[in-house]
Order: sequence, then C-alpha cells, then structure tokens
Amino acid sequence: MVNICGIEFKNPIIIASGPGGNGQELAKYIDLNKLGGFTAKTVTPDEKEGNPPPRIVNVKAGILNSIGLQNPGIDKFIEDDLNFLDSLDTNVILSIGGDKKEDYLNLIERLNDSKAVIFELNLSCPNVGKNGIPLGIDKEGIYLLVKEAKKISKKPIFIKLGVETFLEDLVESAVKGGVDGVTLINSPKGLKIDINTGKPILKRAVGGFSGPAIKPIALATVYRIRKVFRDLPIIGMGGVFTFEDAIEFIMAGANLVGIGAGVMSDPERPINIIKELEEYFKVHDYQKIFNCALEG
Repeated sequence: MVNICGIEFKNPIIIASGPGGNGQELAKYIDLNKLGGFTAKTVTPDEKEGNPPPRIVNVKAGILNSIGLQNPGIDKFIEDDLNFLDSLDTNVILSIGGDKKEDYLNLIERLNDSKAVIFELNLSCPNVGKNGIPLGIDKEGIYLLVKEAKKISKKPIFIKLGVETFLEDLVESAVKGGVDGVTLINSPKGLKIDINTGKPILKRAVGGFSGPAIKPIALATVYRIRKVFRDLPIIGMGGVFTFEDAIEFIMAGANLVGIGAGVMSDPERPINIIKELEEYFKVHDYQKIFNCALEG
C-alpha cells in the first residue's frame, strides 16, 4: 500500500492517461478495481476530433502516436463516463487539458464533486500561456495556473510534464504555486519518414514516442526531479512493460508507476505486474526500495 497526499493506493500501479480510454473498454479485459489507480483520458472543454490518420506508427522498440487528445468534451464525458469512473473501487485520477488557463479552472469546477482523488493537469500538449508561450514550458504560466487551481480545487493537483531542458525550473514554479505532485514523463516527440516518398508518415509529422525505448529517458527524468524535490509526490511512467521496470521507477524516486503503451500491447499486463510486485515485496521493503534515489 502506498500513501501520497493522504490518499491510500492499494498498490503502486496505475493506468496512465490515454491508452485505457475512460475505463469501460479496458474493463472488458481486466478488473480495474485491482489497480492502484486509473487515470482517465484527457478531457477538454469542447469535443476534439483528434488528428487525421494514420495515428499510430510502429517503430523499433516503441510506437509513434498522433491521437491529438481526441475526446467528446466535458459535457459528454460527464454524461457518458463519469458515473462509471465514480463507481470504481480504486483511485481515479482525472486528466484535464485546455488551450488556456481558464479552461483548466472551468474543468476543475465542473468535476470538483466527482469521486476522483486527483486532478492531473496535462501541460505537455500545445496549450498556450502568456505571450503565446506553450503553457508546459512557461514558468510564470504554470505558477499562476497551479496557484489559481489550488484555490478552487477540492482535490490534490498534479501537473504532467515532458522532458523539457529546464524541467527543474518548471517544477519549482509549480511547487511555489502549491502543486501537490508531478507526473513524469509525457511522451517525448518522435518522427518516422517514408523513404519512398520522403515525407513523414504521420500527417502532423511529429508524434509522441512511447514504448520500451523511452524508459531510460523517463527514469533519468524522475531521478533528477527526485534529487531536487525530495518530498514531492511523483507518478513515474514511460516504457513500463515488466515488474522489473516498475521496480526501477520506484528506485528512481517514483511513488506510483503508470503503465501506458504496455496496456495497448497486452491489456492484462498491469494485473500481471501487480501480482509479480506482490511477490517481490514479500521479501523486499517498499520504503527501502523507494529510498534508493534519496540515498544514492
């Protein structure tokens, strides 16, 4: 059992936002209640159709995706998905996104009375902050968003970031704003070109790169943030396909471990990892494993 922000998680494994949809599809294959937590797909104020196909391209040791935050918008989400999520006997995290600060604040107000335990602000997509700077790399914008979100939110606020060069500065701004935790990492950007046409295969050229190949990058990112922010709750993810991967993330300083692309290739993977972790922690102390990053 893991406790962060006063919330008890029955195990450290959660589903990352996106691959599991809003749960109803994945629930046909696994018992979601056995998970430590489930993160819903990012919801936005209005419906988003997403990007034109092809949206997923296989590459060595991973995939490129260009989904484009496809979702039905907040009204349909509340109508079609929220009751199901509220009925789950596990911790639900709601991922929210928008084009400007006000979008995030309005979504928090609309979802404040749900049974979800955490709001995850998706700042890694092309949201725009002050002076047209993408919100995910705008220190002042992150500070102001988190500060105002904390004033109205009934739940802890996490922000989801990528592998930006000045990540420590961005996290510091969020901490000053009162953020409760961070989710690391969102997919780094990748490209695949058709050598017969000389053009990118994805219609928008660049897409999110996920899969086993990004795990070292994700681990390094979690580790560097844990070294600076020793008490900040971290949800770590990126290339988790085995229970050994999950252990590495905990050793790097992640309190919880998210599974994304791994669910797409095998819906039963999260439950199998949980079972193997239960056996592992029968002979290993979770806190000692987690302290590796702090002591190393």
